[in-house]
Amino acid sequence: MKKILSLCCLLLLWLSATAVAGVVELLNGDRLEGELVSIDDDYLLWRSKNFGEQNIKKTNIKNIQTDVALKINGNNVPCKLEPMDAEYLRYRCAESDRVKRASLLRIKTLMPYEDFKKGAYVHHGRLNLWGAYSRGNEVRDEWNAQGEITVRRNDFRHVAGGEFARASWNFSAPQERWNLHYSLDWFLGEHWFWYNSLLAGADPQRGMRSYERLGSGAGYQFFENKTMTLSLKTGLALHDESYQLPDGLVGDYALEDDFVALGAALDFRYNLPWGVGFFHNNEMLQSTEDEPNVQLKTSTGLSSMILKRIYSEFKVDYWLDKDPQPTRQSKDTRMSLGISYKW
Repeated sequence: MKKILSLCCLLLLWLSATAVAGVVELLNGDRLEGELVSIDDDYLLWRSKNFGEQNIKKTNIKNIQTDVALKINGNNVPCKLEPMDAEYLRYRCAESDRVKRASLLRIKTLMPYEDFKKGAYVHHGRLNLWGAYSRGNEVRDEWNAQGEITVRRNDFRHVAGGEFARASWNFSAPQERWNLHYSLDWFLGEHWFWYNSLLAGADPQRGMRSYERLGSGAGYQFFENKTMTLSLKTGLALHDESYQLPDGLVGDYALEDDFVALGAALDFRYNLPWGVGFFHNNEMLQSTEDEPNVQLKTSTGLSSMILKRIYSEFKVDYWLDKDPQPTRQSKDTRMSLGISYKW
């Protein structure tokens, strides 16, 4: 009888140990039993045994324990996790004895390998709004809306977004600026990715009736940790511009231009104390013509969380076109303060 009871106890202990697929440990000492669902740029989606699905910020994670085989970006075979080393995820893939190491913040694909084979999707996005209205000595109506959504499936990331702005001063005819963009990124490893992008828009204030761009190249994620993020992209772009006809212009005037350009883009982010973040990104194009033109766009600013998923954002945008249209200046600067919602 004692042997039977002992066997039953052992069986119950084994069942209770195997009933939970894993544990995530947080820096504050909390432990959540459950199973890993997926990961994105900022959050780990964890299906808790007691609390359902939880979005856990990557920077709050101390360790992830699971016996489930995982798909990790840059590896086409199932991987098993080892205990984390500070912010670094450690894992072995297939039958290899080699322990790989990568910052958890840099990992973009992390999901059960079975879900990877089924083609599971992960998505997140943001929406930013700002505007101005004044009457009296100044008559001004201006507003701007920006949005972006990211959808990830396995090692492929789809990013689509756009911007629409409308401005009028002293009851003048409103000027409308807009753009739409799409990018497909293929993560070839923990650091490298291949990007393909499309861009279309219009900017009448800068003399552009419309513009389109098709680009392709390579990207490298130098690092991504709790404090800083730095990535670089470089490649080729086919650019086409259609221009407005300036009033009172005398002589020949080309209404459109298309050229091949070399491109480079930088994305840098730095997390300051009290939930404040600094960001800077820029994109430069240089045409391959005999007399090359250079175009540069930068965005620099600060963001601060107001409530969960709601942020305030102050930024300065700067444009440079070394060969602007007649009657247009080569430099533009814009400062804006707005509210963002991220999901």
